[in-house]
Amino acid sequence: MMRARVLSAFLFIALLALFSGCAKKVEVPVRIGYLKNDLHQLPYYIAREKGYFDSEGVRVQEAGVFNTGPEEMSAFSAGELDMGYVGCAPAITFVAQDMASVKIVAQVNKEGSALVVRSGLEADDLSALKGRTIAIPGASTVQDFLISIALKRAKMKPEDVRIITLKPQEMLRALSSGQIDAFIAWEPYPSMAVLGKAGRILLSSRQIWRSHPCCVLVADSEFARKHGDLVLKVVKAHKRATKFINENFAEASDMAHLFTGQENDVVKLAMKNIEFSYTPSEREIEKYVDFLGETGVLRLDNKKRFLKDLIDAKFLKGAH
Repeated sequence: MMRARVLSAFLFIALLALFSGCAKKVEVPVRIGYLKNDLHQLPYYIAREKGYFDSEGVRVQEAGVFNTGPEEMSAFSAGELDMGYVGCAPAITFVAQDMASVKIVAQVNKEGSALVVRSGLEADDLSALKGRTIAIPGASTVQDFLISIALKRAKMKPEDVRIITLKPQEMLRALSSGQIDAFIAWEPYPSMAVLGKAGRILLSSRQIWRSHPCCVLVADSEFARKHGDLVLKVVKAHKRATKFINENFAEASDMAHLFTGQENDVVKLAMKNIEFSYTPSEREIEKYVDFLGETGVLRLDNKKRFLKDLIDAKFLKGAH
């Protein structure tokens, strides 16, 4: 009887250890989204292909590849994503309008846009575009803010030019056919216009607004609260991937070619116009929030509190 009890006890302990071991292996996947073929979001592809997520011990599940930032933010609203690589513009507007609740946990890139004028148009500065047509990707976008800054600096008014909205792909065709005189868009579209001899860069966004925010890495607020350890691991992998890009330009540009499907010469030229950085600048993001307020897109009772809630720096601080 005693022997049977001892065996039963050992069997119970063994089964408990077995189930405990299985429980440890069950890990919560991080459902992540990003924008399709977007050169600015190269750190995600690097982290995935180089195994940085795996080495951090986090299981990433691609839960959506989106055509636009608002489309991706709508997926956050629907509870379909835990983290994502997305433009700061849609992230800020969705949060400010209570359509989604996310935290900016890292920057992805800064700068990376340009004002392009069509070939054959003599223009040494923005004043040469007076009375001409300039395409932007949308109202209240970062590019909209950039052209606003450039016009003010050139002592021009918005009505001095004709601003229309086009998708970046449409901009290239419109510039080549002479339907527009200039456009402002993110890379690689400016580089595609240059190498396709459709236009030339009049101003890089670095010249208009140095270190301006572009894409960011965000986390669903509730997911970050419950699974901060997983968010930290993703941020660590993202930080490592960003460093790789900055330290290995040749290999990174080859990988960018595979990620975006763009030609190698386009990718290499475009990447020179992009600052890959994981550190958000609250001051620069605040400038953009101010612009959205001036244009009536945002109405904030307390801007400082909004920014404090929006940017969560603790994950970057912990990502040694």
